[in-house]
Amino acid sequence: MRTRRALVVRGGWEGHDPAGCTEVFTPGLERAGFEVAVREDLAVYDDTDLLAATDLVVHSWSGGELSPSQEANLVGAVEAGTGFAGWHGGVIGTNVGNARYLRMVGGRFLWHPDGFQEFTVRIAAMPDRDGVITRGIEDYAVVTEHYWVLTDAHNTVLATSVLVPDTVGPWDVPVEFPVVWTRRWGAGRVFVCTLGHRVADLQVPQTATMVGRGLEWAART
Repeated sequence: MRTRRALVVRGGWEGHDPAGCTEVFTPGLERAGFEVAVREDLAVYDDTDLLAATDLVVHSWSGGELSPSQEANLVGAVEAGTGFAGWHGGVIGTNVGNARYLRMVGGRFLWHPDGFQEFTVRIAAMPDRDGVITRGIEDYAVVTEHYWVLTDAHNTVLATSVLVPDTVGPWDVPVEFPVVWTRRWGAGRVFVCTLGHRVADLQVPQTATMVGRGLEWAART
């Protein structure tokens, strides 16, 4: 049985603690049999041979921007079968000038209310396509940043939340947004969770379970 390879790419804005957050999940990947490499430079996406040999990219780089060649290499690798996964601003609050990247990921962060909000993560009534990521998980409460995102119909939404306005203004009705989704992009699988501003958010048992399963689901088999 071959050893699968995971590439963790982390850095950018330190307010999202990319090192601490990725280290929540690297031990689980290693226990699952992955050989895990960590890189703290987006230049790793210039290495097409490495990307082709990688079964899962975990991207945790808030506020980044990929060069045209880095974007083409990364998206091309996913289209060819490399898995891609991430959470929060490290995956949808980054590379906002990279349209191919955003289409691959399937969402973009736009805004969140000031501070942390208490809200309910609602697990979708229908199980995910492969029936593994949300299995046994019920709706649960969190206190963290509540993301307003743009997404599209290509996503399989596994969990949602409702963002409720707290002031009178142009936005005056509750809006439901996806919190967790999967996506097929070419031959590759993509997993995204909008939770994960800090390590504590990713240690919430239900969130930790979904992200851990999502990483393994996204990886090339």
